Amino acid sequence: MAVTRLTYCGNVHPAYDLSQWLQALDECAVPVALAARAKQRQFGLGVWWPARLAQQLAVDRATQALVRDFLKQRNLELWTLNVFPFDAFHDDRVKTAVYAKDWGTEDRVSYTQQCAEAAAALSPRGAVLPLSTLPLGYRSASDAPPDLRRMAQNLARVAGAFAELRERTGVHCVLALEPEPCCLIETCGQAATFLEQWLFFAGAKLPVNEAVLRAHLGVCVDLCHLAVVGESPLAALADLKARGIAVPKIQLSSCLEARAPAALEQLLSFDEPRYLHQTAGQNGARALDLDEVRARRDEFAAAGIVRTHFHMPLWWDEDGDFGSTRAAVVHVLLALARQAAAGETLPLLEVETYTWPVLGEFAGAAPLWQRVQREIDFAANLLGC
Repeated sequence: MAVTRLTYCGNVHPAYDLSQWLQALDECAVPVALAARAKQRQFGLGVWWPARLAQQLAVDRATQALVRDFLKQRNLELWTLNVFPFDAFHDDRVKTAVYAKDWGTEDRVSYTQQCAEAAAALSPRGAVLPLSTLPLGYRSASDAPPDLRRMAQNLARVAGAFAELRERTGVHCVLALEPEPCCLIETCGQAATFLEQWLFFAGAKLPVNEAVLRAHLGVCVDLCHLAVVGESPLAALADLKARGIAVPKIQLSSCLEARAPAALEQLLSFDEPRYLHQTAGQNGARALDLDEVRARRDEFAAAGIVRTHFHMPLWWDEDGDFGSTRAAVVHVLLALARQAAAGETLPLLEVETYTWPVLGEFAGAAPLWQRVQREIDFAANLLGC
């Protein structure tokens, strides 16, 4: 029976250099791993490295050896990477800067390849590593339109580099576009169409063939993001499978949900200055952030159910007018449990609640590893693992 790979995303750790990252692993990942093993579950790392740390890990063999020894001593292995934020994910203000260095830039290509090189140096031959990345990029109304051809060419270059990396190291990296509200790709359907039209069916216009592209490019399904835009995750997963598009990773998280106009005030209380909180109403109303929802309050009061991109703890929801989309996450996890029981190999599952620092009193006082473990336990119980 295939092992269900369930972990948490390392972007929750504000680790900008090697010592900070290793300290975060000791303080959080190690106790989470021990708790998982005590329940007969395997555990591997989901990591995020800012650009400077990724470069160091990719090229410095002494650093690689140090980290390999560190991981071996703690019985930790690398399972997946988040290569979406390029840097500064824990600054006081992130907002749309999280999309900086999009897929039209050389920096994005270099960063992604360095992360893969570093990951391969820390992994055994035969490892399969999903790397989730931004949905091409973001454009405001005043920005120039994206050069989709250049973005596709850059993705193809990375796929080719991943194929060469696999030949050299035996480590298979798969880069997965992660659809997000208000970005160039918002849905899994749009991601599939982009991959097909600009990459898989592009023929001789690209430097690598379709087989290599399909082996090293795919889609990351983020349940919080899909809930905001109203895309059914199970339908999306079925469509991607039917189109032969890889889904190496599913990110587990729910979003905020105001179910009646009276709940808007509670929703707006989550407005904070660090992260972007894209919002969508049932009737199609859209806003880039909660301050815009506040300014258009009457419009959103008439929008039906309103959902906001704010990664909430998996276990949390409340009855009544205000809560989360936990029920949708439960629905997906139960469906995945049935697939696993039938012998299917599941994508890697990654809890992606990075919002603890901006949840205020809601976050509670427990150590971070206990909060993370509570979420992993919630998912594992539903998965039956």
